[in-house]
Amino acid sequence: MKLLRNKKGQVRIIEAFFATILLMACLSIIPASTSVKDSTQNLASTAQNILLSFDSNGHLAALIKSHNWASLKECIESSLPLTVWFNLTVFDQTMHVLNPFPISNAGTVSDKIISIDYICASQSSTYTIYFLQLQLSEI
Repeated sequence: MKLLRNKKGQVRIIEAFFATILLMACLSIIPASTSVKDSTQNLASTAQNILLSFDSNGHLAALIKSHNWASLKECIESSLPLTVWFNLTVFDQTMHVLNPFPISNAGTVSDKIISIDYICASQSSTYTIYFLQLQLSEI
């Protein structure tokens, strides 16, 4: 009978139950932090690797010299996942834009856009230098 009249233990259990519910509610409301720095570093390294791999055998400069913008777009598009937007702009030595239309797979989809600048030189006897700016963003 003494245990039935002692309500202190029951109140402590109810108090602990409500404290647990409050903590769980707070944890479910607070979003898990995603590392923006990691995703931008991944995009930056992806962009750099794409340009380096195309330029390793002179393929990139050859596409630019022949003004083959469609093939350049296809090469970059095939190297990226479908969830990544890109825009490539090609400049000559005097920083005039060479591509007459945007080399892109769609319109911008995010405010978090990274931009990589890359210098490419042709391997022909004329030795032309091109400046490339590749912008990437994740959907």
